Amino acid sequence: MTTTATPLPKLEQGIGSTVAPGDRLARSRITKQHKLISGPGTYVKSGQIYASVVGTLGMTSTEDGTNNEVSVTLAGNRQLASEQVLSVGQIVLGKVVRINIMQVTVEIYSQNVGMTANALSNFSSGIIRKEDVRSGASEEVEIISSYRPGDVILAKILSLGDSRRYFLTTAEADLGVVRATCASSGKEMVPISWKEMQCPVTKVKEARKCAKPRQK
Repeated sequence: MTTTATPLPKLEQGIGSTVAPGDRLARSRITKQHKLISGPGTYVKSGQIYASVVGTLGMTSTEDGTNNEVSVTLAGNRQLASEQVLSVGQIVLGKVVRINIMQVTVEIYSQNVGMTANALSNFSSGIIRKEDVRSGASEEVEIISSYRPGDVILAKILSLGDSRRYFLTTAEADLGVVRATCASSGKEMVPISWKEMQCPVTKVKEARKCAKPRQK
C-alpha cells in the first residue's frame, strides 16, 4: 500500500512574509495524525497561533508533513531572548489591548533594539497615561484620537509600576503607532502625517499618534 504524505497545513500568511506582534498565523492543532504547534517568536491564544515579534514567518516540517512548527525569525538573525529584563529608558514594542479616556493599556511583546527586537519570555503589561501620550498640554489629548485596540506601537519605559506593570510614554516623535488596521476594511493603514493614517483601499483616514520612522 502506498503511503501519501500529509498536506502541509495552511497558514494565514505565506512563508517568508514579514509579520508583526499580534498577527494571526494559523490555528494550533494536535491530533494523532497531525500536529501544528507554536515555535520561537510565536504564542498561542484561544487555539490560534500569533506572532510575538516582528520578523519573517517560517514553518519547520517533518518529511511526511505530520509534525509542523510555526516560527518567526527576527530581522538580522538575532537570537530570541529567553529572559529579558526591562529597565527605565528602554524602547519596547507592544500592542494596545484596552483604552479609556484617561489611559492606554498595552501588552509588551519585546524589547526594541535599533531595527530589531528581542522577544520577551513572558509578556508584561504597560500603561500610557493621558499626559504621556504626546508632548504638549494633556488636556488637549484625546485617547481615542491617538490609539485604538489592536494597534502595534513603540513606547519608552518611564518607570516600573506594580505587579510587573510598566508606565510608558510615547511623547517623543519616533514613538507611537507603527502598525494599525482600518476599522472598515481591515486593511493595514499607512501614516500620512504624525496624527493621521489612511486606508489604501477605502482612503478613509483615522486619527493616530504615529511614530516617525526610525533611522536605520
